[in-house]
Amino acid sequence: MIDLNPGLGTADLLLDLEPERSWADLLPVVDELTAQHLRLAVTGYGQSLDFLACPSSLGEGWMIEKEDVKSILAAFREEYEVVLLDTFPGGGEMNRAAYVLSNIRLVVLTPDAPALQATRRFLAAMPKNEKMTALVINQHSPGAALRPREIADHLQERLLGTLPVDPSGIWSNVSYGQPCVSQKNSTWGKSVRQLSIILMSYMDQ
Repeated sequence: MIDLNPGLGTADLLLDLEPERSWADLLPVVDELTAQHLRLAVTGYGQSLDFLACPSSLGEGWMIEKEDVKSILAAFREEYEVVLLDTFPGGGEMNRAAYVLSNIRLVVLTPDAPALQATRRFLAAMPKNEKMTALVINQHSPGAALRPREIADHLQERLLGTLPVDPSGIWSNVSYGQPCVSQKNSTWGKSVRQLSIILMSYMDQ
């Protein structure tokens, strides 16, 4: 998992990690990346996830050029079965490079009118590629005014999954760094596990 939200990323907090390095440490050797470079830069989480943090500040050197994103992603693809990029909302060259290079682009939104409008604008500005773009509706409840299928039809994009309202599960994750997917009683975590199975089925195609 690579956090591409420089200075503002919180994935390390949600995983209760304290990374010593970030992708900024790879930039000086970006043209000659090896598996050893990657191992030194990532922070392990459990037995199944390696995490590459974003720089902790918005100081000098925090941005990645398009070619640097391409080089880093290519290096990780050589070493890992799946690479997850967590981008920040909006555009920018760094995000645009990630969108172009990704095999599957997941757009997460909440089922409300402001989010629908913002997502419509975002999708219109997203660079096109031949890969799959899909929607994930977060904080969905059965009584919501906008139904997931209606949202997908309006945005003319594939609906890949919905994530329910789960205050207790989300609170545990945010407060204690315990991912919802590891909590058997979390409805949000259950939905994420189901979403991961669907994603892996597309990856195998």
